[in-house]
Amino acid sequence: MSGGRSNEGRRTVQAWIYGILAGIVVLALMGIAYTIGSNSGGDETTTTEAAKPTTTEKTTTEKTGGSDPGQELFVANCGSCHTLSAAGTTGTTGPDLDSLAPDEALVKTAIENGGAGSGVMPPNLVTGKEEQEVSAYVASSAGG
Repeated sequence: MSGGRSNEGRRTVQAWIYGILAGIVVLALMGIAYTIGSNSGGDETTTTEAAKPTTTEKTTTEKTGGSDPGQELFVANCGSCHTLSAAGTTGTTGPDLDSLAPDEALVKTAIENGGAGSGVMPPNLVTGKEEQEVSAYVASSAGG
């Protein structure tokens, strides 16, 4: 009979060891999942930061004699796709605004509708007061 208790004691110890090992594995997997989740969150920050003007773009604003909200908004929201020498941008996805030289009404229409309707430019990149500032800035700066 004492042999039965010995086997039972071993099984209890083995169960504890397996339980501890299972807990370690679960904690390790949770740590890996947390690390992966934390790293993917960094990509969102990069995307957000990509929309901000770069140091070069800020320097261009400063060289023009101050902070023009229309210029800053254009650089941040439009400059990666459009060329506009006054803003110091050289994007090639959208039309070269220096060559096109649109008036304010055409710029507003393009902003509201998403360009000429090709589907490349999303509509309403800026709205309200910001739309007005970008439209006025582009109309007064393009073609110069």
